Amino acid sequence: MKILQWVLVVFVLCGVQADLAMAQDDDGALRAPPPQDGPIEVRTGFQLFDISGVDEKEETIDFSGGIYMLWMDPRLAYDPAEVGMDDWVPGNYSTPPRRLYQDDFAVKELYPGWKPHLSLSNGVGNRQKNIQAIGIFPDGTVLYAERFSATVETSMNLRMFPFDQQSVKVYFHPFLYSRSEVLLVHSDILAGSWQEDTGIAEWSKLNMEFSERPLEYTLLNGERKVFSELVVTIDIGRKPEHVLFSIVLPLFILVALTWCVFWMDESSVSDRVNITFIGILTVVSYYFVIMDGVPEIPYLTMMDGFMLVTFVILAVTVVMSFVVDKLNRAGRRLEGDRVDRVARWAFPVGYVTAVGLIVLVFSIAGR
Repeated sequence: MKILQWVLVVFVLCGVQADLAMAQDDDGALRAPPPQDGPIEVRTGFQLFDISGVDEKEETIDFSGGIYMLWMDPRLAYDPAEVGMDDWVPGNYSTPPRRLYQDDFAVKELYPGWKPHLSLSNGVGNRQKNIQAIGIFPDGTVLYAERFSATVETSMNLRMFPFDQQSVKVYFHPFLYSRSEVLLVHSDILAGSWQEDTGIAEWSKLNMEFSERPLEYTLLNGERKVFSELVVTIDIGRKPEHVLFSIVLPLFILVALTWCVFWMDESSVSDRVNITFIGILTVVSYYFVIMDGVPEIPYLTMMDGFMLVTFVILAVTVVMSFVVDKLNRAGRRLEGDRVDRVARWAFPVGYVTAVGLIVLVFSIAGR
């Protein structure tokens, strides 16, 4: 398994030198699928090299990856002695083949045989193919390798933001051939993923899974066509430290500073209210910054809940200032002082408790 993956790296990235088989294909017969009973099984693997961007607002993912396909076409078989592979053993794919086609021109124009054309179903725009290569082994086994960069659309569940985890879906299918003609079969030895210490700083890799499923298309004339689709699920988790230290912690400190009004002189109600309103306006500014990067979704996120609790606690602070002022004007100054003393500990406890309940509720709902 490790040997074949090493061969793939050499095959695609290192430019293995080999003889080009200039087979004649005047009638184009070799470019048609190899005749056989049942669909052609194409062993398929996907490798994730890097995720370069996650756009929550557009719900898109930018990444670079590789597609590898392995299939049998007996029409392309040749004598290994012709290319100096006298000691080649059938079924041994640990050594790069001698008949090798590299780069876009060789793959499209010089390669004489058939190949499946995979489409990125949820891709945004065209995927950028950086490197392509096709190799033919003496027994007619064909290995296709492609490295590319692409952007895909994927639905995101942001309820737990900024502690959310996303399952990125990437879909591939051979758009020219139905499932009865070409069947994609996932192969573990052709698959791989990034290293843990690479990728964008805000996200970490959790898991990657592969599956094959039938994909049904309905044409305008009502005809239905079923394709074989490879589904790649990439699980990533957000690292919340940036949001916690740049937004949540400053808001905690800001709200705590507004509670200084409970130590202020009872006659300065206007100053007490002004301080609290400054806090409210600051929270509004923070909220606009957060909303600028989040799509218009029909549900609340954990961050929304935190911001709402912050709004409410500041609004209640304003109300308490008026309550104390009302008591003082009515000559009940001792009661007003008592309200301030209770508020000095009740507000911090209530705020922390409310935030904890928000985290608990969203954690349960997000399971």
